[in-house]
Amino acid sequence: MWEGRKEFKPALAAFLDGLLLDGSSVPCKVAVGALLSERGKDHQPTLPVARSLLSDALRIDPTNRKAWYYLGMVHKSDGRIADATDCFQAASMLEESDPIESFSTIL
Repeated sequence: MWEGRKEFKPALAAFLDGLLLDGSSVPCKVAVGALLSERGKDHQPTLPVARSLLSDALRIDPTNRKAWYYLGMVHKSDGRIADATDCFQAASMLEESDPIESFSTIL
């Protein structure tokens, strides 16, 4: 809800609470990494934290296309264009293989 309202601090606090409850939560790691990567455009010191969280999320779930995309954004902001390109390519390939409808809705 906070993220949808573009309220950075409450959104970050909510996702960090989620990480405190479950430190291996990929959705929380990706959400915090995404917020920090978007914030990193203006606040360069947040990029290493975002990179670390997103890389950790990808170690747990290497098929998470959002993690690949936001990691690409972090690399792009850092000027690491070749790494960013690789991440965007991985995100694109994973998006193409996503089912149109979630398998959970079929059950």
